[in-house]
Amino acid sequence: MKQLKRNLHKKRLIYDAKTSYFEILKDISINFIYSFVANISTPFIVMRYDIGVIFSFLFYYYLLSHIINRDAYKTRLGKYIILPIPCIIGAYLSYKTGYLIKNLL
Repeated sequence: MKQLKRNLHKKRLIYDAKTSYFEILKDISINFIYSFVANISTPFIVMRYDIGVIFSFLFYYYLLSHIINRDAYKTRLGKYIILPIPCIIGAYLSYKTGYLIKNLL
């Protein structure tokens, strides 16, 4: 178990960025959640579901302040892989989840 933890936190050169697998996984998950929260507000607005809009904006701006203040996007790995791919998946899933919630309500 200690060996796995050391390997996850060990710094490596990946696509011109010196980073660890743990940092990559953390940034991918943050970007996915950011994109999901940013795009879930649209179906709530269309449905005129005010509580959903308020909470989605609350989470969106909280995560936006976290993302703006990090310097992980100065490398090609951050610009072309870590930021866009999880954001696209999160946006699509939020679009689908919004309609699922609409049908459940």
